[in-house]
Amino acid sequence: MKRLALATLPGALAAQAQAATPTVGMADLSGVVLSLVLVIGFIFAAAWVVRRMPLGLGRSNGPLKVLAALPLGPRERLVLVEARGEELLIAVSPAGVFNVGSPQTRSQPAAKPVAEPTFVLPDPS
Repeated sequence: MKRLALATLPGALAAQAQAATPTVGMADLSGVVLSLVLVIGFIFAAAWVVRRMPLGLGRSNGPLKVLAALPLGPRERLVLVEARGEELLIAVSPAGVFNVGSPQTRSQPAAKPVAEPTFVLPDPS
């Protein structure tokens, strides 16, 4: 009798362990992975939009107004600023801030004359 109980005990424990183990289907796992990918994609898209959005562009509090900004590189940009009614073109870079000029005071460059050729090709005959 003891032997019979000991012989059936491992089989009964294995059947009980299989019944208690929760099963995860591939549909459940793929749903979780798809949700995770969508959430991470949304976070990256929101970060990209926030970086590209000119926060504060067009605000007119104070004596300075940023009229336009043109990124030239990852850390360089050209900024058109209005200060006391005058427009200034400013270059901003890691090396510093430089006044490039005023677009109102710049005149159009003089048209260059068309260059005339000063040589003649020899006649091939």
